[in-house]
Amino acid sequence: MAKEYSNKNLQKTSFKNEDLSNASFVESDLRGVDFTDANLTGANFTHSKTGITPLNTIIILFIALMVSLLSGYIAALTGQTVQNMLASQDLYLRTAGIITIVIILFFILYYYWKGGGKAIINLILPAVILAAVIGIVAFLSGLGTGMGMFYLILSLLLTVIMFIVGTIARAAAGTLSNILFMIVALSGGMFGKSVGGGIGTMVMAIACALISKRALSGTKGFDTLRKISSFLVIRFGTSFRNAKLINANFTGAKVHNTDFSNADLSGSNWEGSKKTNYLTTDDKFATKK
Repeated sequence: MAKEYSNKNLQKTSFKNEDLSNASFVESDLRGVDFTDANLTGANFTHSKTGITPLNTIIILFIALMVSLLSGYIAALTGQTVQNMLASQDLYLRTAGIITIVIILFFILYYYWKGGGKAIINLILPAVILAAVIGIVAFLSGLGTGMGMFYLILSLLLTVIMFIVGTIARAAAGTLSNILFMIVALSGGMFGKSVGGGIGTMVMAIACALISKRALSGTKGFDTLRKISSFLVIRFGTSFRNAKLINANFTGAKVHNTDFSNADLSGSNWEGSKKTNYLTTDDKFATKK
């Protein structure tokens, strides 16, 4: 006899390895439920809801907000450092400040185009090494103090840290929802501006948001950010990992933050369903369908 679980709150329930063939989960709350390795052949998930539980959503959002605020503060420090360089009476410092701005702009564009790893390795790392060499030579030869290159290196390192921290926070929030993504994205920039960051702080915050969205859309070069989103789905979302979902019915279901890795979905019905932020059968992270 088929098991009946319709119209129930089953949040965080474990059905791991169970035989649930032809079971009914119509209009049930399946957020955080573990169906790993379960037999769900012919199961009915009509108008059910999957994803991350409200409590875990709040926890993830809080952490993402704190990390975003940290990135905003780091962005403010970066902006203040560059501003001090540009306002200096020392020509070398002012020149270093202009060069820093140019490199940061190229870094943002490169990051958006190819991803953070390549932007750091191919642009920031060579710039830091070159600046260090120039600064040491200038100091030892007496041609300068080397402070311009020191502040340039400091600004670039702060920028890299800010983008790593900021994009991680926004990618995590983007896994939850677009609204929460915007809240986290804006909060970091606004906080950075409130603690002394200029217009550059908001520019970097917006850039972080755009890069995070690009990562979640599946663009090549952003594997680390997608892995973070995948981890949140696997750890806190609904799991159908390795499950048999042959001829399962997901008509009108709201499928959010759900792991279908290695699941058998042959013959399943998805009419009228809405799928967002889920892991597919080949372990790829998809944002919407």
